[in-house]
Amino acid sequence: MGRKAVFLIGFAALPIRGALYTLSDNPYYLVGVQLMDGIGAAIFGVLSVLVIADLTRGTGRFNFTQGVVATATGLGASLSNGITGFIVQRAGFNVAFLFLAVVAAFV
Repeated sequence: MGRKAVFLIGFAALPIRGALYTLSDNPYYLVGVQLMDGIGAAIFGVLSVLVIADLTRGTGRFNFTQGVVATATGLGASLSNGITGFIVQRAGFNVAFLFLAVVAAFV
Protein backbone atom coordinates (compact mmCIF):
# COMPACT_ATOMS: atom_id res chain seq x y z
CA MET A 1 0.00 0.00 0.00
CA GLY A 2 1.40 3.39 -0.99
CA ARG A 3 1.79 6.55 1.03
CA LYS A 4 -1.28 8.18 -0.47
CA ALA A 5 -3.52 5.29 0.52
CA VAL A 6 -2.21 5.24 4.08
CA PHE A 7 -2.54 9.03 4.29
CA LEU A 8 -6.16 8.75 3.13
CA ILE A 9 -6.83 6.19 5.86
CA GLY A 10 -5.50 8.68 8.41
CA PHE A 11 -7.71 11.44 7.00
CA ALA A 12 -10.75 9.14 6.93
CA ALA A 13 -10.27 8.31 10.61
CA LEU A 14 -10.90 11.94 11.66
CA PRO A 15 -14.55 12.38 10.67
CA ILE A 16 -15.38 8.81 11.68
CA ARG A 17 -13.86 9.39 15.10
CA GLY A 18 -15.76 12.66 15.55
CA ALA A 19 -19.06 10.97 14.78
CA LEU A 20 -18.30 7.95 17.00
CA TYR A 21 -17.77 10.19 20.04
CA THR A 22 -21.45 11.11 19.98
CA LEU A 23 -22.73 7.52 20.25
CA SER A 24 -21.83 6.69 23.87
CA ASP A 25 -20.39 8.16 27.05
CA ASN A 26 -19.05 4.80 28.27
CA PRO A 27 -15.41 5.36 29.31
CA TYR A 28 -14.21 2.09 27.75
CA TYR A 29 -15.91 2.95 24.47
CA LEU A 30 -14.38 6.44 24.50
CA VAL A 31 -10.89 5.03 25.08
CA GLY A 32 -11.40 2.78 22.07
CA VAL A 33 -12.38 5.77 19.96
CA GLN A 34 -9.32 7.65 21.23
CA LEU A 35 -7.14 4.76 20.06
CA MET A 36 -8.39 5.57 16.56
CA ASP A 37 -7.17 9.12 17.13
CA GLY A 38 -3.75 7.80 18.13
CA ILE A 39 -3.52 5.76 14.95
CA GLY A 40 -4.45 8.80 12.86
CA ALA A 41 -1.89 10.98 14.67
CA ALA A 42 0.82 8.38 14.11
CA ILE A 43 0.02 8.22 10.41
CA PHE A 44 0.14 12.00 10.07
CA GLY A 45 3.31 12.31 12.15
CA VAL A 46 5.27 9.88 10.01
CA LEU A 47 3.79 10.42 6.56
CA SER A 48 3.71 14.21 6.64
CA VAL A 49 7.50 14.24 7.05
CA LEU A 50 7.90 11.76 4.19
CA VAL A 51 5.58 13.72 1.89
CA ILE A 52 7.37 16.97 2.71
CA ALA A 53 10.71 15.27 1.96
CA ASP A 54 9.36 14.06 -1.39
CA LEU A 55 7.98 17.48 -2.33
CA THR A 56 11.10 19.43 -1.35
CA ARG A 57 13.79 17.00 -2.51
CA GLY A 58 16.70 18.95 -3.96
CA THR A 59 15.23 22.38 -3.18
CA GLY A 60 16.76 23.04 0.25
CA ARG A 61 13.32 23.96 1.60
CA PHE A 62 12.56 20.93 3.78
CA ASN A 63 12.78 22.73 7.16
CA PHE A 64 10.85 25.74 5.89
CA THR A 65 8.05 23.57 4.50
CA GLN A 66 7.92 21.49 7.65
CA GLY A 67 7.60 24.72 9.66
CA VAL A 68 4.75 25.92 7.45
CA VAL A 69 2.91 22.63 7.93
CA ALA A 70 3.47 22.75 11.70
CA THR A 71 2.22 26.35 11.82
CA ALA A 72 -0.91 25.46 9.85
CA THR A 73 -1.52 22.51 12.15
CA GLY A 74 -1.13 24.70 15.23
CA LEU A 75 -3.48 27.34 13.85
CA GLY A 76 -6.04 24.68 13.03
CA ALA A 77 -5.80 23.24 16.54
CA SER A 78 -6.21 26.70 18.10
CA LEU A 79 -9.19 27.61 15.96
CA SER A 80 -10.71 24.19 16.59
CA ASN A 81 -10.57 24.64 20.37
CA GLY A 82 -11.98 28.15 20.26
CA ILE A 83 -14.82 27.44 17.85
CA THR A 84 -15.88 24.14 19.38
CA GLY A 85 -15.70 25.62 22.88
CA PHE A 86 -18.26 28.16 21.77
CA ILE A 87 -20.40 25.42 20.20
CA VAL A 88 -20.22 23.30 23.37
CA GLN A 89 -21.48 26.24 25.46
CA ARG A 90 -24.37 26.90 23.09
CA ALA A 91 -25.39 23.42 21.88
CA GLY A 92 -23.49 20.71 23.77
CA PHE A 93 -20.71 18.22 23.17
CA ASN A 94 -22.49 16.06 20.60
CA VAL A 95 -23.11 19.00 18.28
CA ALA A 96 -19.48 20.11 18.69
CA PHE A 97 -18.13 16.64 17.82
CA LEU A 98 -20.43 16.41 14.81
CA PHE A 99 -19.26 19.87 13.70
CA LEU A 100 -15.63 18.74 13.91
CA ALA A 101 -16.49 15.57 11.99
CA VAL A 102 -18.10 17.60 9.19
CA VAL A 103 -15.14 19.98 9.01
CA ALA A 104 -12.72 17.03 8.89
CA ALA A 105 -14.73 15.40 6.12
CA PHE A 106 -14.69 18.51 3.93
CA VAL A 107 -11.22 19.90 4.64
